[in-house]
Amino acid sequence: MQRHNFFRNFCYFLTLCMLTLYPVTSKNCPATGAHPFYVSVTEIRSDSQKQTFSVSVRMFTDDIQQALFKLYGYKGELNAEDGSASAYLGKYIPERLGITVAGKAVALQWVGYETEEEATWCHLEVSTFPGTGAIAVTNRILYDFIEEQTNLVHCYRDGTRSSYKLVNPEVLAQF
Repeated sequence: MQRHNFFRNFCYFLTLCMLTLYPVTSKNCPATGAHPFYVSVTEIRSDSQKQTFSVSVRMFTDDIQQALFKLYGYKGELNAEDGSASAYLGKYIPERLGITVAGKAVALQWVGYETEEEATWCHLEVSTFPGTGAIAVTNRILYDFIEEQTNLVHCYRDGTRSSYKLVNPEVLAQF
């Protein structure tokens, strides 16, 4: 466990250094407006006392917007107030994110999304609490478009956090 915490803290430190020392500007990435790293964060929150199970996925807005365009031809802006991208995101995320609890698939239901600065948060939940067994996550978000994609998965179970790092093509995290 101590090794896990060291690795997690090292990743946070490295990310902070990258953001501080290499700010994303048009000068750094003139042709595409891209950023120097490709990462998503999936947070799973399971509370057995409240009988709740929710999932949030954070991605760079430009990455997911390009994926929606390539897959579905969606040309709108994710930060548009009309929420027109909701149907596309609600289709894309469940196609690439699968969760099982105690070996049984969890039916994720789309709640919605929000954008803040350069990130888009997608929110999903389940209607029936799936129980407290082992959680397995299959995460392929943005893998089909970004070869360098890394997906971090954080699982908060009754207040205890566990994390896993998936680097394309790795897809399975188990908690």
